Amino acid sequence: MRTYIKKLQSKPEDVRKRILIGSLIVSMSFVFVVWISSLGYRFNKDNSVKTEEAIKPFALFGQTVSETYNNVSASVGNISLPKEENKKEEVKVEKIIDLIPVEY
Repeated sequence: MRTYIKKLQSKPEDVRKRILIGSLIVSMSFVFVVWISSLGYRFNKDNSVKTEEAIKPFALFGQTVSETYNNVSASVGNISLPKEENKKEEVKVEKIIDLIPVEY
């Protein structure tokens, strides 16, 4: 293998590019043939019906969100909002600041 690589390295650049393009075409043709032959298995009607029922991305997302919400609410519990009385006390404590106009 090393001798073959050394032979390729000794050839002119144009020949090396042609060999590269030829090997790319052969290897991609092999990948294309394998891909086309596997399409029959992938698009079989029996499998496609099972796949459609098994994978529904929005249903999975909705289920995940609802489970997360249930888990968080179970771990945190019910958080009550502050009562109106506490808000009134805060208003009483606030100071009113008079602004003095400044001339430039």
